[in-house]
Amino acid sequence: MVALAEQSSAVPAEQLPAEPKKTRIVFIDIGRGLGALLVFYSHIAHPWVLAKHDDAPYISFIEALTSDPMHMAKQGIGQIAVPFFFLVSGFVVTPIALKQGTGRFALNRLIRVYAPMLFVVLLTALLMAVSLHPPSTGQSQDLNPLTILTNTSLVNYLIFPQVVLIPVAWSMIIEVIFYVLLMVVLPVLRRSVWLAIAVELTFIFVVLMSRSQFGPSWSLFAVNVSYLPVMIIGQTIWATTSKRIPLWTGALFGGCAWSLYVLADIIDVGRVDTSYNLAMAFAVICFLMGMFAEDKLKQRKIWTALSERSYSIYLLHMLVTFVLLQLLRPAVPLPIALLIVIPVVFGVVEISYRFVERPSHALARRLSHKPKTPPNPEPAHEPKPEPGPEPRQAPVEDTEVTTELPRIAENPRRPQHAPNDRRPPMHRSDQRSRPAGGAHRARPVPDQAPDRVAESPRRRPAPPRWPSAPPELHHQPDQENHGQRGDEDDLPSHRDSFRRTPR
Repeated sequence: MVALAEQSSAVPAEQLPAEPKKTRIVFIDIGRGLGALLVFYSHIAHPWVLAKHDDAPYISFIEALTSDPMHMAKQGIGQIAVPFFFLVSGFVVTPIALKQGTGRFALNRLIRVYAPMLFVVLLTALLMAVSLHPPSTGQSQDLNPLTILTNTSLVNYLIFPQVVLIPVAWSMIIEVIFYVLLMVVLPVLRRSVWLAIAVELTFIFVVLMSRSQFGPSWSLFAVNVSYLPVMIIGQTIWATTSKRIPLWTGALFGGCAWSLYVLADIIDVGRVDTSYNLAMAFAVICFLMGMFAEDKLKQRKIWTALSERSYSIYLLHMLVTFVLLQLLRPAVPLPIALLIVIPVVFGVVEISYRFVERPSHALARRLSHKPKTPPNPEPAHEPKPEPGPEPRQAPVEDTEVTTELPRIAENPRRPQHAPNDRRPPMHRSDQRSRPAGGAHRARPVPDQAPDRVAESPRRRPAPPRWPSAPPELHHQPDQENHGQRGDEDDLPSHRDSFRRTPR
């Protein structure tokens, strides 16, 4: 009975449902989704709860287990997410640029980055116009058409003095600089990946060393360039795993990029604490662990949804959270206020994703899609003539046409004759004096011709000589022994007497 129960419960492997095929890189979806949530949490915990000394023991408990022991008490555990986003950009965007080319890639990135950015800038300007105060970095927030334009285009992070309407947008100008640098080195990247990465690393080093040579705006540019080594590490991981560069070259470039990132910390290029190197180290470890575990990970809807909305979460969470907390606190207790704020944030994110971000992605794909080469236009349909007997084709000169072989180039060859058709060779003097005639056509190939390709590679007997002698020499009695009398000069040479029949 037990055996029967086991047999009935056993399901053949053929009947088990096959796992759905992956259409995305799962560890990147998980990393982007978790990274956006970590940034969301850190911006609630540090700029609001801890900075305003709000009573939240649960926040203090989480911080004691995460940010404090990792030396990230000033910016929070969400600091790991930003270098992870940069690694993803270097790993994913580089092959996209190679596939799309400079023009299509520039158009695609332009729409994807700036359409949601325009929406967030306009929303911020609207809230400021109704006397609601969005979060601030302590820099100027003058609202006028010029500052709206500069914040939308992100060049406000390169202009001194800075006017910052969206505090979290500082990482997007780094992304844009990387896209521009990638488009510049794209012709080199197509031919030599290692050389393109070496050029990028050299560019970063030169900018860092000249940070104080060309004024404050150049210094701001150097601050943003100091984060590019993280993207170069992601690019190097892609080049190594895709066998574009050998492993030792990838390790060398990874070490150089790491050194440049640490160098920016040593010379104090825009760093506010000493946690940047540790945050990047954790991000690299998490990235490599996810990449090695990719085969074991399954694609889930929750990760895909969070990953697709991570850009909107990143841009909108701080704006909506701070405005609502300013309206609710201190009248509403913080836990209840957070229960109200978090759903509203995700509701605004969903609106942005459905009506701004996703349509912009579709527009970017449509405009940057490579048009297919149209097929050759068919000639105008003409009335087909009534079927009738096929006209006889005129013979083609200096060509040899059969039904089995393609047309041979213009090199007329003499046909093979039956073995019993033995005719004497023509004398050289007669051959030279004979007027040139038309090319001879080969006999038609029989239907059941032997397969010469399948024959064993043995030497074939020489074909009979071409019957080109004049009629009066056909029946000489010494024809068969003509070559035995020592008159070699009177005989045609081997190459002139016959040629092999073309196969």
